Amino acid sequence: MARARPTPTKIGATQGPEGDLTELTAIDPEVREVEEAHLVGADCDGEKLRGLRLVDVEAERLAAANGDWSSGLLRQTRLREARLTGLSLADAKLEDTHFVGCKLDYANFRFASIEHTTFEDCIVDNADFQGAQLYAVRFDGCQLTGTDFTKAELSHVDLRGSELALGGSLLGLRGAIVDSLQLMDLSRPLAHELGIVVKEA
Repeated sequence: MARARPTPTKIGATQGPEGDLTELTAIDPEVREVEEAHLVGADCDGEKLRGLRLVDVEAERLAAANGDWSSGLLRQTRLREARLTGLSLADAKLEDTHFVGCKLDYANFRFASIEHTTFEDCIVDNADFQGAQLYAVRFDGCQLTGTDFTKAELSHVDLRGSELALGGSLLGLRGAIVDSLQLMDLSRPLAHELGIVVKEA
C-alpha cells in the first residue's frame, strides 16, 4: 500500500499522514502561533509578528532580522543559527528557550521576562536588555559588546565564558555571575560609574 503523500498546511508546513507536524518553512502572519513544529529556513526578515507564540519548536537557520515579535511567547523552543539582528522581543516572555549560534546583535529585549534560557555561542552585541527580568539565564561563549543591562533585574544569570564589554549602566549586573578575569575587565568602568578615583600611592 502506497504511503500517503504529505499535504501542506496553511502555515507552510509539511504534515505527515499521522497528523504529526514534521517540517515548517513559513509562519503565517495571520495565525502567529506555532506549536510542536520543526521550522527550517523560514524567512521572516522585517515581518511584524507582534504577539507571536512559539511553543515546543525547533528552528534552524531562521531569518527574522529587524522583525517585530514584541509581546510574544517563546516556550520550550530552540533556535539554531538564526539571523535575528535587530529583532524586537520587547515585553516578550521567554521560558526554557535556547539560542545556539545565533546573531542577536541590536536585538531588543526591553522589559522582557526571560527564564531558564540559554544563549550559546551567540553574537549579542549592542542588544538592549533595559528593564528586562532575567532568571536562571546563561550566556555561554557569547560576545556581548555594547550590550545594555541598565535597570535590568538579574537573578542567577551566568555570564562566565563570554566576552564582556558592556554598554549602559553596569549596576544592572547585580545578581550576575562572572569569573575573576571578567571582574578585572569590569572593574575600571564600574569604578568610573561609581565615582571611585583610582590613584597609585
